[in-house]
Amino acid sequence: NLSTMRLLELLLVACVLIISVSGKCPHEDFVEKHVCDACRGWKEVLQHQVDAGATGITAVLGPAEYTFPPLFRQNGPYLNDLCINRQPRPAYRCNMDAKKPYCFKVSNKCYGAHSPQTGEFYKVLRMALIECVDDYTWERQHAHDDYNDTNRRVDPRYDKK
Repeated sequence: NLSTMRLLELLLVACVLIISVSGKCPHEDFVEKHVCDACRGWKEVLQHQVDAGATGITAVLGPAEYTFPPLFRQNGPYLNDLCINRQPRPAYRCNMDAKKPYCFKVSNKCYGAHSPQTGEFYKVLRMALIECVDDYTWERQHAHDDYNDTNRRVDPRYDKK
């Protein structure tokens, strides 16, 4: 009886291993849709999302400051544990369903998690969860802007209407 129970346990473990889907960190679809290592601003991120055929509200991670591998890692020992970027990256959020699609920078040092099985961002309230760790009291306080590449036509401080 003991050997029969042991055999059933081994059979159950084998079935679980066969049924489970192995994940890859980072998932290829995630890298294709949500990582742009060549993007240096929101305009390039927008073009990346257009080229990827993105729709709705999306999130994109820009280039990591340092490129030594691994750039992503799973945060646990199981196949379905989330895959996160190992180093902070700039993050952007885009609205691809607007009349004129647009993107904006969320912050400079952000982390995002995705499923190693599906490649989808971990979401909260139907939006990709991005956790940012910028410290503006230490680094460039109140300089969180992208005025150098906005598409404003006038500056109300200097241009008269």
